[in-house]
Amino acid sequence: MTVWPCRPPKDVSNVLQSVQGRSRDEESGFDLMQSDALRMGRTAVCCGSPGSRCEVRVPRYPRALCTALTALLMSPWLAAPALADGESDKFDLTFHRKADPDTWIRPSAQFQTAFFTTKKAYGGNTRENLGNDARGWIELGLVPALDGQISLGDSGTIRVRTSGVWTSTQVGTDAAGSTLTTDGRAQAREEFNLEDAYIGWNSGKLFADSLGENAIDLSFGSQPYQIGPGGPDGDGLGSGFIFYDGGSDGGKRGGFWIGLRNAFQLAGIARLHTGALDGEAVYLRSSQLENVNTEVVGARLGYDFAELLDMKLARLTGAYWNLLDSDDRRRDGLNVVNLGVDVRPLKDLPGLRFTGEYVYERNQSKNKSWAAWGEVGYTFEEVSWKPHASYRIAHFSGDDGQGKNNNFDALFWGFSDWNYWFLGEISGEYLTQNTNLTAYVLRLRSNPTDAITLNFFWIYQRLDNLENNTVSPRPPLSPRVSDIDDHDLSHEIDFIVDWSPNDYLSFSLVAAYLFPLSGAEDLFGGDDTWQHYMLWTRLSF
Repeated sequence: MTVWPCRPPKDVSNVLQSVQGRSRDEESGFDLMQSDALRMGRTAVCCGSPGSRCEVRVPRYPRALCTALTALLMSPWLAAPALADGESDKFDLTFHRKADPDTWIRPSAQFQTAFFTTKKAYGGNTRENLGNDARGWIELGLVPALDGQISLGDSGTIRVRTSGVWTSTQVGTDAAGSTLTTDGRAQAREEFNLEDAYIGWNSGKLFADSLGENAIDLSFGSQPYQIGPGGPDGDGLGSGFIFYDGGSDGGKRGGFWIGLRNAFQLAGIARLHTGALDGEAVYLRSSQLENVNTEVVGARLGYDFAELLDMKLARLTGAYWNLLDSDDRRRDGLNVVNLGVDVRPLKDLPGLRFTGEYVYERNQSKNKSWAAWGEVGYTFEEVSWKPHASYRIAHFSGDDGQGKNNNFDALFWGFSDWNYWFLGEISGEYLTQNTNLTAYVLRLRSNPTDAITLNFFWIYQRLDNLENNTVSPRPPLSPRVSDIDDHDLSHEIDFIVDWSPNDYLSFSLVAAYLFPLSGAEDLFGGDDTWQHYMLWTRLSF
């Protein structure tokens, strides 16, 4: 079986390794991965620090282009900042060019805090599993940014963005143990990195007569590649299942849960949207761990057949990605096929929705794995509080010990909405990974006001295979074998309140409870209910 004791870097396969093949970051004490990770079918499932010895190397040329265009935009012909219109109470710091309001520059900043407290983590055996207590900790994050746009008239617009990220973990260690030193002491961690540095072009009205306005969008540089938002209000085919987060947090960087680093080291993205057809071609380069580089090329096409089928929505997508080069042996040459469906079949019941994806991975004799999820949901748009209910089943293959490695590689998955795709605020963040797992998720959501959202989640997790039954639940300490004899892992319930009183400020309050079943009891060595509480705030302008 495969279980993760903490939230790893998104470059998932880089943190799986054999029990015999481990190296250690002397500064943070966190285990680093070797390039032949998962070479053998029977592996220890261990967790590397999301930030351990990780450098973000931003290409020089995109940064130079962004700097030059930013300097151009800041020339004397910029007008003073103005307040936003009456539809928003947020102060607008945008400087517009007097002669052309579509040319502008805008500084911005975002500050996040998260306060955590836990009780009886790891079945009541926190110190035995983690190496220290994780009763409470604080995470901080800051994102200063500068965006700009140059109007080219009917030939579209050029845009640029530069940003940085500072994160820190203070007071104690997180429940993943990512900030522990080699001797098990909690240590404050912080780091600042350049995040975004890219340039882009949008076609605007250039092809309006043939393809439509804004039909083509090109961008290049250090930037995120995220396939849509998740949740009942987002793109069901772009929930962050395998492509959402190109960065790493935690470890020496701090900010393990906040996770503000999302950009790929280098990304070239070409998008087309015309009528019911949309598509994209991408080149991505990720380097989330030192000396573990991964290059990806791929394409995705989508089409909405709603008009042909007389439905509210009937969107299908197909995609292919090739990991053409990677320092990780199992990923090098990996082929990935992705199919998706997002359907609202009845115009008279627009709140009814079916979504799902299927992913197949193959890499000669090194890997053969798959994952899929399906969800049915209904939103009562005409009812007070707009209640929403959905039920989702997600399966990620695990290794059966019969030759080829069958552990699914979730690639660059991320957080696009609650429980997409960290499955549980306890289990998804600190216990399990999206591999060798079947998860059942019930969601109830309502909006008492436009500013408040109430969420309830029930998550039941089962292990796919027990053949791989070695787990390291004690990062960053040495692995200890833990035999798990039951597929049933845990039940979890999450209560989440989101409140955005204005355009500047957002709050989230989380109360989560994990109830260990036989599998987790074998892993933890205890059966106490894990309690987890968090208060998150974001201030932005």
